[in-house]
Amino acid sequence: MADSAIFHLDVKTIGRSQGRSSVAAAAYRAASKLHDERTGLVHDYRRKKNGIEDSYIAAPDNCGWITDRSTLWNTVEASEKRKNSTTAREWLVALPDALSDTQRADLTRALAIELVTRYKIAVDVAIHKPSRKGDQRNHHAHLLTTTREAGPEGMGAKTRILDAAKTGGVEIAEMRKWWAGMVNDALEAADSDARVDHRRKSVIVAEMKAEAEVLQQQANDIEALNVDVENPKDLVKALGKAARAIKDSGLSAATAKASDAPKLRERSKELELQAAQIAQTPLNSHDGPQLTAYKRRMAKTWKDQAKAKAALRAAEKAETARRETQERQRALEAQKAREEALRAAQQAEQYAEVTAPLVARARKNPAFADQVTSWGINLDCSNHEAARNKYWTYAGEGHGSMMIWKILTNEAEAMDEKEAQEAERQRLADVETFMARQIKHVDRFPTPAKRGPFTGFKALDPDSIDRAFTSKYRAKLTPEERTTTIQNMVERWVERIIEDIASLAQTAQSIWLRLTSNNIDAAKMLKQSLEDNPDLRKPLFDVLPKEEPDPEKPKQQNPKSKIDYNGPSGP
Repeated sequence: MADSAIFHLDVKTIGRSQGRSSVAAAAYRAASKLHDERTGLVHDYRRKKNGIEDSYIAAPDNCGWITDRSTLWNTVEASEKRKNSTTAREWLVALPDALSDTQRADLTRALAIELVTRYKIAVDVAIHKPSRKGDQRNHHAHLLTTTREAGPEGMGAKTRILDAAKTGGVEIAEMRKWWAGMVNDALEAADSDARVDHRRKSVIVAEMKAEAEVLQQQANDIEALNVDVENPKDLVKALGKAARAIKDSGLSAATAKASDAPKLRERSKELELQAAQIAQTPLNSHDGPQLTAYKRRMAKTWKDQAKAKAALRAAEKAETARRETQERQRALEAQKAREEALRAAQQAEQYAEVTAPLVARARKNPAFADQVTSWGINLDCSNHEAARNKYWTYAGEGHGSMMIWKILTNEAEAMDEKEAQEAERQRLADVETFMARQIKHVDRFPTPAKRGPFTGFKALDPDSIDRAFTSKYRAKLTPEERTTTIQNMVERWVERIIEDIASLAQTAQSIWLRLTSNNIDAAKMLKQSLEDNPDLRKPLFDVLPKEEPDPEKPKQQNPKSKIDYNGPSGP
């Protein structure tokens, strides 16, 4: 097996200031479909399901309300009121390829339990397989954690210990150390020679570079000195003693604190002065009184010159470091700007599905267009650009954390509801007017005393009623309104027939024909209408002459007569 393994434990925050949602993050990492109740968006990443080894939620005891992933993260989003709230924290860890699937799952579960126990938070775990197109050793896990403690009543206090500048770095450093220990224990239990180092790569590399730089700088100083002396070994010996003195004082470059830096620089200058003084003096010789006096007079000058040279080298090095820092900072800022632009474009594309209909509505409705532009959204561009304006996803002032697109959606729905209510009020008024006109129209129906202008008769046909109303008012009657209209018309028709009952002709014709002045269609319609409205039948037949039997009742037969199919028999 390999003798080393990759260590990775990275912690990132997910917050609204980044335009991100914990619901979306949870759906993506667990390859699931979640509905964000705050934004109204649905995040569906189920197509990535093949890349998930396992997923589950770990939480403190008595958190029975956490029934599923959607409940957890929508509760998290609802508990945060600020528009720049940090809603989740992601712990991304590498899992050693030297372990089996079961061993990696046990190692991940140990980390989840440690986070729950240590910080009293809920943890959403997703173990990912290596990508089919990537490194097949890239086993890893995403642990999405809440930024508040989880309790029986929901989300509690913020985990400030992970947020504060004084404690956050320390806590994460402790977790990195703990995780490295757990990984190494698991590797050892699996009989693997691989081990991990929890220190960051930058720290390890920096230590190596620092040690090399010290050796190189010492070499450069020695080369810069005037070593024109009879015995150079004495100079090397002096430098070695000075280096050991620095090490013995506890001020080595690898362990020095910031407060020790001035002392370290002073000792370095002293070493340079000692080297310069040795270079100026021939070894194993006598200067004589005049040269000795000269050197005494020049000692302070030479010391000042050595200090000036050291200060110049330090200034040049500091200037180079400052320029390099500026270049790195500019590169980081440019990279950050590119990432921000990419995130903004992705977010705009994501929200375009809900903003495009609002833009289309604004094009048709000037009043709604004024509402849209009042939030700073420019409509003097194409629909595509307007739907992807960055202001759609900003929180609206005076509306809490609600985004502007949601505010305008609510206003559009309110306008639609108001228009629908107004349309319904107008329709009801039209129905009332229509009923009055239809009842007045009944005055032209045939009665015993009035034949009427109709050759055919479909006035009470439901389809005819519906067509008449739709043609006049461009709307529809409800079944109840149509029935009421017909009943009112029949009632008025019966009243008119009763008023003219004295004119009923005494003939052998059917009573229905005589009631409608021999209009066959009207007779059929009257008969059918009274069958459908029996309450109106009795008032009519109560006023008929007694010799007019109810046509629906069987006639009394003469017991002495016999009737066969050929008619009555003779006397």
